[in-house]
Amino acid sequence: MYIQGLKIRYINYACYEIILPNGKVIVVDPCIDMGHKMPGDVERKPLDFKSDDFTGADYILISHTHGDHTMEVGHLAKKFNSKIIVGALSALSLAEEYDLNTDQIYPCFPNEKFVMEDITVEVFRGKHTFNRKAPTIGERLSQPMVHEVSKAAQMAGIYGSMEYCDYLITTKENVRLFICGGQPQWFYFTNVDEIVKAKSPNIVIRQSSSKYTPEEYGRHMDQFGPQLVLPLHQDGIERSIGMSKEEYFGRANQELERIGSQTRILDPEPLKWYNIGMSVTEE
Repeated sequence: MYIQGLKIRYINYACYEIILPNGKVIVVDPCIDMGHKMPGDVERKPLDFKSDDFTGADYILISHTHGDHTMEVGHLAKKFNSKIIVGALSALSLAEEYDLNTDQIYPCFPNEKFVMEDITVEVFRGKHTFNRKAPTIGERLSQPMVHEVSKAAQMAGIYGSMEYCDYLITTKENVRLFICGGQPQWFYFTNVDEIVKAKSPNIVIRQSSSKYTPEEYGRHMDQFGPQLVLPLHQDGIERSIGMSKEEYFGRANQELERIGSQTRILDPEPLKWYNIGMSVTEE
């Protein structure tokens, strides 16, 4: 017997598409392709995926308003009349940049809970990864843009560096999925492990980072206590530390086995659907 929980697929960067048991769709940080390479990026085939290939987008969750987390928001919101949950500080710039209907925007604050028709969403404060060489706000506002962008996009980028939201999604079937990105926990608040563990998520989507060794990442995920971990922004691992994703997550899983943890990490193949549920088998 197999009991359906979620269908989920990884798109790119931090973007996941999640289908609930009732068929409603959640899209997290919708971006397919920024259209330019980051310094040090490995050669990758362009994704055979377009905006119209999303199954749906009844709900869109935005962790922060940088372009590699928002570029498909406008298209999806107009096509699917999405409900968009985004940090309150960043909401106006996002709406202006993508010409969104304000009725679709749900500005959120930390420790807020949204009880929707299909899901409950709880909001937690995160922190974007630090850039020690980042310019001041004045410098950012005055410097010429490498790529032509609007004033709204420029402000969304600034707000995106300051405001970061983590989310706990709870479905009607009590499947709990925690989405947690940004800076390693010891840089912003040290009790995130106990906060997440208290929520008992079944699934965690957690940013992988060059600031963690694979073993540290594995132990960190064990402290969260889920059955399954899916990474985000794993595209940056090889660029940042010169290690393949296969080695990174392989070593993290070896560490989980070594410490006797039941948590396991899956690095999903882009665009491939995974069914996540509960099986009952006879011995």
